[in-house]
Amino acid sequence: MGFFYSLLAAATFGLTPFFSIPLMRSGLSPQSVLFYRFLTATVIMAVILLPRRQILPPCRSDIPKLAGVSLMYMLAALTFFWSFAYLPSGVAAPIHFLYPVMVMLFMVFFFGERFSPVTALGILLALGGVFLLGNASPSQGGITDKGLILALLSALCNALYVTGIFAARLRCANGLIITFWLLLFSTLTSLGNALATDSFQWLASRWQMEQIFLQALVTAVISNLALVLAVQRIGSTLAAVLGATEPLTAVLVGIIVFDEASTLTVWCGVALVCLSVALVMLGPQWLARRKAPDGDPSP
Repeated sequence: MGFFYSLLAAATFGLTPFFSIPLMRSGLSPQSVLFYRFLTATVIMAVILLPRRQILPPCRSDIPKLAGVSLMYMLAALTFFWSFAYLPSGVAAPIHFLYPVMVMLFMVFFFGERFSPVTALGILLALGGVFLLGNASPSQGGITDKGLILALLSALCNALYVTGIFAARLRCANGLIITFWLLLFSTLTSLGNALATDSFQWLASRWQMEQIFLQALVTAVISNLALVLAVQRIGSTLAAVLGATEPLTAVLVGIIVFDEASTLTVWCGVALVCLSVALVMLGPQWLARRKAPDGDPSP
């Protein structure tokens, strides 16, 4: 079941463009879409956790840490949503998925992790994938430098969020409780951002309310819960590698729902990004096993 949960987590998060793009095309600002997504997901998580009495606040020492990483979490989602206005969703999602490569670079430069040849190859493949995606369909006029920068910023902010979770050493709550409090803090920061930029909007129709609810349920709650279950069963590394199906889902949504271009260049770019992430995730383990003495089973 661990493989199923991992694929479910990737596929549901990959549906983000399916819900967010129609909402923004209906007139909602990215900031408002993001706020309502976080707010609804927080309420749903509270409904799940309250009957179990698992909604206890984290330790006092963890609260500033959670607030800090939630800011990066919010900015990652905001720049990702924003990129849809300047890029096809099937290009934005694979670029956003470069964040594991960026996480590895942060771990190498700031936490002393070893920089292996496999990691270097993964980074080169990632750069090649971004180059191909950035030149995928110039004839359509759907790819802009601003969109590429926003998508790369979303990957950077998400990498800072993941690295921040690691560096924060949160020990006072399990994954579900941490997810709830991250969503709660992200709701507050996204509301503050929407008000500060004068981009807050009220929902204007029942359709928008339904879309917001489905977006929060599918892309925030189900994806996070499935990821937690996957990590518990098959481990974080394998779960992350199987998460490579996330951009594939986004590409298919873009082609089928939004009539985006399906070209060999796009698919080659997606393949390079997915392969680079797999190398970065699995490379260190593979090298460790090769160097392990005969008869010494690797952990």
